[in-house]
Amino acid sequence: MEKFAFPLPNGVVVQSGEKKVVAQVVESGQKKLKSFADKNKIVFFHFPFARGLQIFFCGLFSFFTTFFAFFNENSKKKDGFLKFWAFFIAVVLAAVLFAAVVLGFVPAKLAWLIVPYHGSRLLRNMFVALFKIIIFVLFVLLLRLLPVFEELLRFNLAIDQSQTDLKKKKYVCRPTNFFNFLIFVFILDFLVVTLCGANFGFIFNLFFHLAIFLLVVGGSYELLLMLEKFCPWLGFLTAWIVYAKPSTTHTETASIAMTEINLLVSQKEREFMEDEKGHSFSVVYNEVRNKLVGAGVTDKSEADWLIATVLNKNRAEIKLVSFVTDKQEQDIMKAVARRVKGESLDNIFGFTEFYGLSFDVNKKVLTPRMETEILVEQVLKAQKNFKKPKILDLGTGSGCIAISLAKNCQAEIVAVDISKVALATAQANAKKNDVKIEFLCSNLFDGLKRKRKFDIIVSNPPYIKTDDIKKLDKNVRECDPILALDGGEDGLQFYREICEKAPSRLYSTGMLFFEVGKGQATAVRKIMRENGFEEIKTVRDYNKIERVVYGRLK
Repeated sequence: MEKFAFPLPNGVVVQSGEKKVVAQVVESGQKKLKSFADKNKIVFFHFPFARGLQIFFCGLFSFFTTFFAFFNENSKKKDGFLKFWAFFIAVVLAAVLFAAVVLGFVPAKLAWLIVPYHGSRLLRNMFVALFKIIIFVLFVLLLRLLPVFEELLRFNLAIDQSQTDLKKKKYVCRPTNFFNFLIFVFILDFLVVTLCGANFGFIFNLFFHLAIFLLVVGGSYELLLMLEKFCPWLGFLTAWIVYAKPSTTHTETASIAMTEINLLVSQKEREFMEDEKGHSFSVVYNEVRNKLVGAGVTDKSEADWLIATVLNKNRAEIKLVSFVTDKQEQDIMKAVARRVKGESLDNIFGFTEFYGLSFDVNKKVLTPRMETEILVEQVLKAQKNFKKPKILDLGTGSGCIAISLAKNCQAEIVAVDISKVALATAQANAKKNDVKIEFLCSNLFDGLKRKRKFDIIVSNPPYIKTDDIKKLDKNVRECDPILALDGGEDGLQFYREICEKAPSRLYSTGMLFFEVGKGQATAVRKIMRENGFEEIKTVRDYNKIERVVYGRLK
């Protein structure tokens, strides 16, 4: 469902259908979140022209109501209601007066001075439009001297920033952001109305100008959408007037609102937050995410996993959480502080989550990565094609692959590793997760009986180039065993050895599955083909990197 966001002097409001979220920065500097159902909903998402009109008027109404509520805590009471309408009417009257005198009378007089009565009417109208635009732009720039208006513009751009990838840290400004839309509407209206130059009496002119204005409002949004797609720079011709670079606080506040509206839209049962019950999950989540990104930890799953571990939930379940207690918030921030200093998550908690299961980890085994879950998923799909499948996990490490497979299918599973310490960890994890697996200490196939064969062989072998290990993140170098990382001079040593020996260990229709490093998929596919594998396929991970390669024995 479409989302529409509008800036406030101290935050942002985001709306999707009847669901609305307001994120604000209060006087203490804390970020507060409020969500509720609003009858004033935007429904014409897919109707050209109509959506521009509704965004324009809903945005202004939402701005005025939330703006007034911020300065008047009793806005829901009768006296607050009257004050709001008094404030609203005063603003409207001031706007009408400004339009009539400053944008009407003054530009017209100036134009007549330049192009007198006997001059070109079209030329005179062009000067009227030019003076209107100049006065309007100067007025907006004058407003920027007011701190409250400058804050409004910062939150306006923060809405766009909050929807970009935090890894890129790239400042963007959409032509359709609310204040650029407003400025574009008024400037275009000045041009169209003035150049039309209709003058058939007060009543006719009033309705004529109103009709033109409504047409311009609806058409401006469609024009900006088209410009954003085909010629973005034209959409920014007016953006410089309202451009104000947001601070981290502005962007975080907008991100909080976006996170919460996404959760509300995806979870019909999610409760609204009209009353303060604790720390809003969206506020805490975004604070954690931004602290980690600031420390160079850009993997979104780390924030999910850290919070989920503290709350004793899995990553999917935390999205259902609306509030966290003071104690939970403190525990989360303590864990974040340790992670920011460089400690790995498994060191902080002593265990990690993989494929919905809990695994104890230590410095003798490779910490399971989220991307490896894709390898498990592909093997689980393939094993359904075999009757009583036999699966071999080469280099099992913590046992995450073998145990996840055993927990989710009825296969006979053998897991091998050259490290006795790693095998001890894997056996403990198998017991912890209540699965039966045959563990063997073996250098790949060497410890297996000569005639023993399998339907599927799966491996996440070491694939880092020897010379690249010293370039790895300090956390990886210090917390993961070199034995589980070093893939030889080109990183492909184990793929060659496994592919050469796997055919003699697979049944005639057997399959071989690998996890591969970035940029290695093409080389691994070639190695598999050279050793008698066909129907070779590749699966990309969450970052669109070719991560899993598998094929069938000819």
